[in-house]
Amino acid sequence: MILGLLMPTAMVFGLARIGSGLSDRQSLLFIISGSAVFAAASEGVMAVAQIVGLMRENGMIVYYAALPISKASFTMAMSLSRFLTILPGLLTPVIVGRLLYDIDVEVSLWLLLILPLTSLSLAGLGVSLGFLLPNMDLINLITNLIVFVLLLGAPVLIPPEALPEAIRVIGFAFPPTYAAEAIRLVLDGEIGRVLYRDIGILTAFMVFFYSLVLRSFGWRLKGGA
Repeated sequence: MILGLLMPTAMVFGLARIGSGLSDRQSLLFIISGSAVFAAASEGVMAVAQIVGLMRENGMIVYYAALPISKASFTMAMSLSRFLTILPGLLTPVIVGRLLYDIDVEVSLWLLLILPLTSLSLAGLGVSLGFLLPNMDLINLITNLIVFVLLLGAPVLIPPEALPEAIRVIGFAFPPTYAAEAIRLVLDGEIGRVLYRDIGILTAFMVFFYSLVLRSFGWRLKGGA
């Protein structure tokens, strides 16, 4: 939670001061929304995958599988616990951005839908990687690489028009693209078809990742692996 509070705060403070300063409203909205998605990606993908990997290595998955709970309950409990941990990091950039730069943003009830969707879709990816990758070294390597690509290969902190065409197209396959855009639209007060599309796509990503976990990976894993 400390990392989730400090990193988005540092990003909102520092990124707006690159070069001659990025103080226009559009740049600040990208920085605020991108910092929130960074917190969700680092905690939801990297941390969740590492926790699942450690539980596998320590035999805890076998322990939970022996209890009268389903894999769906276990997976959702993992994801919801991470959401509570991630939540301060999702809200901090909005609060800090308003205090530092006096930017007028709309804080509406739509955030109560978008923030959980962002967290749960990325946590679903993290759980999938934790089950799929065979050891902690590979989990650490792949999740760090994925978070780096998700944030710099998708229009999260960088406007889509500033990205090369090929990278911009690939970015539309990443859930952070739609999460960051949805947060920006809500903060900008633009509630409409684009926002509804982003919410639908985030929901589809979330369903896909959790379906992958529930259908593809055994609940009782051989030797705790």
